[in-house]
Amino acid sequence: MREFWRTQKTNYRLMIARDSLTMFSGRRPMERGMGGYEGIFLSRLGASALQIGYVNGIIGLLNVLLAVPSGWLIDRSSDIRRIYFASFALSLPALLALYFTTDWRMYLGVMLLYAVSISIQHPSQLIMDIDSMEDSSRVSGLGFHRTITAIAGVASPIVIAYAVNFFGGLDSADSIRPLFLVFFAVDIVILCIVTRYAERVHIKREEKSTNILDGVKAVINGPAPLKLLLISEVTTVFAMLMVTPFRGIYQIDIKMASIFIFGWIGVAEPAIDIFFSMPLANLVERYGRKKTAYVGHVFGILARLVLVITPVTFPQMLIMVSVLGSFEGCLYVGMDAYSQEAIPQRVRGSYTGLKNLIVGVTGVLSPIVGGYIWELNPDLLFWVPVAQWSLIAFPILVVLMKRYSVDGYVLPQ
Repeated sequence: MREFWRTQKTNYRLMIARDSLTMFSGRRPMERGMGGYEGIFLSRLGASALQIGYVNGIIGLLNVLLAVPSGWLIDRSSDIRRIYFASFALSLPALLALYFTTDWRMYLGVMLLYAVSISIQHPSQLIMDIDSMEDSSRVSGLGFHRTITAIAGVASPIVIAYAVNFFGGLDSADSIRPLFLVFFAVDIVILCIVTRYAERVHIKREEKSTNILDGVKAVINGPAPLKLLLISEVTTVFAMLMVTPFRGIYQIDIKMASIFIFGWIGVAEPAIDIFFSMPLANLVERYGRKKTAYVGHVFGILARLVLVITPVTFPQMLIMVSVLGSFEGCLYVGMDAYSQEAIPQRVRGSYTGLKNLIVGVTGVLSPIVGGYIWELNPDLLFWVPVAQWSLIAFPILVVLMKRYSVDGYVLPQ
């Protein structure tokens, strides 16, 4: 591990430091959420299930309006670092404002500002992350990343659970509010580190886009693996957007998890990552990306299934959802590497923009539909990710591995 660390790029080391600090604060890298407490926070502000759905739907509508322009802007930028720094800085006032939010409508306004920053921050961050690793060491790099960041984040969920309990428990929005100050402080530290040490990312472009739709056309006219990845990722995110606003409420109010079980759910994932990320990454290298991706996908199906079938009399079983999900992630690094390598560098911004556009269009309705399904039957809502991961994502995985890869390595197009 020490030798691997010594030979990596500066931007890779910065990625590890940045994501470790994010995990330390109780969040997950590249996620829009607030440590899993956002749905509960909205509920405790007085929002109903349908209002929570409408809040997320309106945010999704803004994502629609920003998706393609943000991808076009990134693809036209000659300095990815600068646009990443600016968008990251724009998100800071939103985190601070969340602390003072007293109504779900105020929360919506703040999150709209946050969505503007994230629409540029996440794609530009992804480009920097992909560029920070060589293809030959990408699997090991992703496994090392999971291990180190997990060490930083293993204790934070249970510490946060004790803090929320100390301030009054999950029955009050005021008990959750201090978390936003923690997120704000940590992100200031992250911004200071990356602006000082990040190296320039060099993007090779075959041609310059003349209008905002050129990048979209490049994706649509691109190779078949790119389109299959787009379908898989869009449907996966669509299912996630339906359930994410209600996940914490589902675990607490329906499955009857206590604040400490909720904390241990957050601890389980990084704990598994610490001990298994590097060994399982070595298994991926030894037995191939294809076989291990299949096994990892099955773990993902089981994780989604266990969430639904957990009885209210034994909410401790919810911890297994994180355990299985973590094994999924550890074994799925080969597919993650393939997904990154299959996207030509010149259209990565446009690809992300197009994906966000499609997800945004469907995502305007998906949380609202999720709210209606929740009103009918909360369990029915959480069967949606089980079906999507089993009946859509898995067949696409098999096609990509069998027809468009050599044991998980991208075929030349």
